[in-house]
Amino acid sequence: MKQNLLIFFGCFMIAANVKSQTIKSPGEFLGYELGTQFTFHYRAVDYFRYIAESSTQAEYREYGTTYEGRQLGVCIVSSEENLSRLDEYRKNNLIKTGLSEGSFTGKQIPIIWLGYNIHGNESAGMETAMKTLYTLVSGSYPGAEEWLKTCIIIIDPCQNPDGRDMYTNRFRNSQNLIPNPDGKSAEHNQGWPVPRTNHYMFDLNRDWTWQTQTETSQRIELYNQFMPQVHADFHEMGAESTFFFPPGATPWHEVITPWQHDFHTLMGKGNAALFDEKSKLYFTKENFDLFCPSFGDTWPLFNGAIGFTYEQGGSGVSGLAYKQKSDDTLTLKKRIDGHFLASMATLKVSYENRDKLITEFNKFFSDNVNKPAFQFKSIIIKGSNRKPDLEDLFHLLAKNQIRYSYAGNTGKKYKGFDYLANGEGEVTIEKGDILVSAFQPQSRFVQVLFEPDSKASDSLSYDLTAWALPYAYNLKAYALIDQIKPLDGKVETAEIVNNSIDSPYGYAVQYDGFNVLKFISELQLKKIRSRYSMKPFTIGEKNYERGSFIITRGDNLNMENKLDKIISDLAGRLKVSITPLTTGLSEKGKDAGSDYSPLMKRPSVAVISGKASTSTEVGELWYFFERELNYPVSLINSTDVKNTDLSDYDVLLVTSGNYPDLKDTIVDYAKRGGRVVLLEKAISIFASEKSTSLFKSVETRTAEQKAAEKKEKSDDLSLLKKFGDEKRHLLSESSAGSIYKVTVDTTNPFGFGLGREWFIMKETQPYPFLAKGNNIGYILENKPVSGFAGYKYQKLIKNTMVIGSESVGKGEVIYITDDPYFRAFWKSGRDLLWNVVFR
Repeated sequence: MKQNLLIFFGCFMIAANVKSQTIKSPGEFLGYELGTQFTFHYRAVDYFRYIAESSTQAEYREYGTTYEGRQLGVCIVSSEENLSRLDEYRKNNLIKTGLSEGSFTGKQIPIIWLGYNIHGNESAGMETAMKTLYTLVSGSYPGAEEWLKTCIIIIDPCQNPDGRDMYTNRFRNSQNLIPNPDGKSAEHNQGWPVPRTNHYMFDLNRDWTWQTQTETSQRIELYNQFMPQVHADFHEMGAESTFFFPPGATPWHEVITPWQHDFHTLMGKGNAALFDEKSKLYFTKENFDLFCPSFGDTWPLFNGAIGFTYEQGGSGVSGLAYKQKSDDTLTLKKRIDGHFLASMATLKVSYENRDKLITEFNKFFSDNVNKPAFQFKSIIIKGSNRKPDLEDLFHLLAKNQIRYSYAGNTGKKYKGFDYLANGEGEVTIEKGDILVSAFQPQSRFVQVLFEPDSKASDSLSYDLTAWALPYAYNLKAYALIDQIKPLDGKVETAEIVNNSIDSPYGYAVQYDGFNVLKFISELQLKKIRSRYSMKPFTIGEKNYERGSFIITRGDNLNMENKLDKIISDLAGRLKVSITPLTTGLSEKGKDAGSDYSPLMKRPSVAVISGKASTSTEVGELWYFFERELNYPVSLINSTDVKNTDLSDYDVLLVTSGNYPDLKDTIVDYAKRGGRVVLLEKAISIFASEKSTSLFKSVETRTAEQKAAEKKEKSDDLSLLKKFGDEKRHLLSESSAGSIYKVTVDTTNPFGFGLGREWFIMKETQPYPFLAKGNNIGYILENKPVSGFAGYKYQKLIKNTMVIGSESVGKGEVIYITDDPYFRAFWKSGRDLLWNVVFR
């Protein structure tokens, strides 16, 4: 028997060697062995293209470019016969999901997607991708040829090329001739921003559902053309950790099926077998849960695949070699070996369970359509919501292949969950209301995104605990247990037809969506001046709400005869309704030239960046101005602030961070007449400034809390806390990304457009009301409307400020206690950001 096995493996190795001699290995192609140098992204792309040109078992497909112009692409690997029928298999797969129509030709084979390097500095990923690709096309791993005969494998070598090349360039610039494992050496410590993120400093592994970034949206567009049965996402974690593979930690979202649970267990056992054989250390069922839909394991799970996260110890700090506390040296080669073993285990276990993967995948979608598990069978979104907000929601639903339609049963009244009221309510379905039905292929994902309060089996979650879309978009919506039938016909976006008259006195613009704010900002860039109304008014028999805009010819005489065409063309492009005026005299309310309709100035805007700030929040603001508003913004490095003439800027935005060296500079800027917008922990700059109302409010509240504290006794049994419960004790004092209702002063210009009640993702500690100044948005309840907040946190949050402002010297300071534009998917927060900069 032993002799037969030796003969078998000998024949296998001879065959593999003969085959691989015709194709260059990564080392032969690059000119150095993998693990001895970090590869530039373009060279990995060259290698993937080379393999596709050299092998009949690989096809390269470009699917987009990054913000910095780097190519995004995958290799599709399978047998020559399978690749010749790739489009047939792809379409068959989509037909079985119900997401595509057509005739099923009778054959489906598993599609396995391997994604590497979504975080730029988790740099073993792309190196591993090249090794995995070569191994498959050369047949140099036992079983590889059979895998290709029965599966389609898609390899994305680098999901974040901009971050990856930032890391590689920095490392090569600072590395020693001989790799230095000393963690204090410069090659292990890169600057700001951490190259984990993309160009706009977004964490792409928290963008899967929201698809705000171009890398994500282009990747998922390709993903949706295949809808794989398995998706593995390869990451790295701290350098002192070993290796994580599935099963994932709790909590698991309740929509995850029994089979998806089982396959996680099977995959864990498959990985363990290969890791045990190599005497490699690992762990499972810790840290990386399967609850929030933002990630590269949960998003595929909610889309019918089996999604996995793999985490190799190492990450950017490790470089080519890193001395661990154990005195072992962690090398890039070892990290590549870890991810390579996990890649092989993923393919092996998927191959061994290929038939059931197909059966259960098809059942997932069939059950979604025919017997959805979601308690609420219909989501009704009122057509009376602001049209641009609805269009933003439709855009997100379409990207996630979630179907929506006009609601049937017009005129009927139903009881259901009222999102904005956070409780039971009634809704009468009206013409134009939108239906998102649970009876559709993406039913489980509908539940994930629309359930009012996601149920977690454990409050210790890796990320957010709430994200319901009606709160993120601030939409009037209802969840019904009744099945509402859809109306035939496609939901149409509103057509804007603007009337024109010769040489009007001006134009009135109703503030009814973010596109209006973008319109006004772009007019400012074209040197056209606008006014906004502090009070409601009626002109030309049309009513306008607070915050609406007036553009008069008298304010723009410098534009001469160009004014009307510029306004008309821009309004058409941005789908903004404008009403020409024959007079500035209002029938009700204030006239166009009133002091209650102040003339707006085109602001010059700066954001403090650099190591004192939080890069992801700086990136959000950068993205907001450039990509949402098309408006210029200056990023000033924190090390340069003291030497910068800040009087050149009207508004200074400061994100969460640590600014002890800049406090006096920022306070002085405000006192001299600047407007400072402070986000999250940056508020501490003025909370510690004794001249502010905020300082006095914090001082008063601190004294009140201290007086109310129960005096601790030495024999108090509550002091007996278990060491193993430390995380849970800390959790009682925090909000794990929960959603709170914010009451808004709608008469304050900074609150315009938010509505009387708005919602925010709450993560930070609360601040008290201002004794002097403006309390614009505030929380009046203990409990969140959705998600988890610890009991101690709930005691502190009631009757606290979320948005406030006060005068400091000649200037103004605006406080926003939490990120209003969270990860760029909290779309309702754009109005607030615009208001505090432009009004």
